[in-house]
Amino acid sequence: MNATRPMVLILDDEERIRELLIDYLGDYDEFDLVGAGSAEEALGLLARQPVDLCMVDIRLPGMDGAAFILAARESGLCPRFIVHTGSVGLALTEEMRGVGLTRDDVFLKPADIDKILERIRERLRTPVHGED
Repeated sequence: MNATRPMVLILDDEERIRELLIDYLGDYDEFDLVGAGSAEEALGLLARQPVDLCMVDIRLPGMDGAAFILAARESGLCPRFIVHTGSVGLALTEEMRGVGLTRDDVFLKPADIDKILERIRERLRTPVHGED
């Protein structure tokens, strides 16, 4: 994590949802937050400033959220992920499980934002998957 506050990226192509999440989470003054509307934009942001956790929508224009998660983790730009999606049939692939995602990290829209906040806090307190 950063020396000061954890950095969290919110990746959602729906601007209203992205802004609401950033505003709500920002009210707690626990994280530095950045938003992106596409996986490609998010990877560009991460190349300049890696983050501690990415909250990712799965259905995105261009590169989808699952491909983003794998690319961001492989490149070392984001070690932890939470999924926030409207894809009710989402099945975690072996690759997604390999980066540490579990069913507890998947929130279906509309999700309880307080539960998302608690999961973000929990994920930031725990070691990165694959590390001791």
